[in-house]
Amino acid sequence: MTEALRLFGEQGFAKTSVAQIERAAGLSGGSGALYRHFKSKDELLVQAVDTRLNDRGEWEQFLAPSFSVAAVLDAIRPSSGTVDKIVALCGIGLARLDHDRDITRILLRDNSIPTPLLEVFRQQEYAVVMSMVTRGLVELADERAGEQDWDATAAVLVGALAHFWIMRDIFDGDHPAGIDTDRYLRATAEMIAARLDWADSEGEDPR
Repeated sequence: MTEALRLFGEQGFAKTSVAQIERAAGLSGGSGALYRHFKSKDELLVQAVDTRLNDRGEWEQFLAPSFSVAAVLDAIRPSSGTVDKIVALCGIGLARLDHDRDITRILLRDNSIPTPLLEVFRQQEYAVVMSMVTRGLVELADERAGEQDWDATAAVLVGALAHFWIMRDIFDGDHPAGIDTDRYLRATAEMIAARLDWADSEGEDPR
């Protein structure tokens, strides 16, 4: 599964053959040995992604119901303002995307992946990340939380990070606009912090 994910991430799902996976995994290429473990290349991909996403490592702590995202950000950036704490939250998100680079490439760059994989991603990664980010934003807003649409705000933040990651990956590590990571994360954090401040408006037009 590890070698398959690497090849899928580097070459794309459709362009990676079963024989290539077999050879990379130390099997005899073209022997059909892979089919003793998986019914098809599609099944291999779905199971490999599901397994990798469930192996959360250091990110497991963020999933506990009692876990406080704000407390972690306070520890990372003590005595810092809201913008700096959101920058730290963005940094955690980018680290997660980097950690699962092969999967991120498969999901964000490959339009040949089988449909069942999208549901695995939706349930095992996206919904989990969205829940954590939403909770973190609400905690940061604290008494300003009000009736804001925090799910939508979290989706904007997650989308901004995913877009930045994929653009850097496509252009070999450099964003095509020449914006470095620190500048991008700070600009993103400032916009999200403004959204937090709007919570004081109690429904008034934030403009």
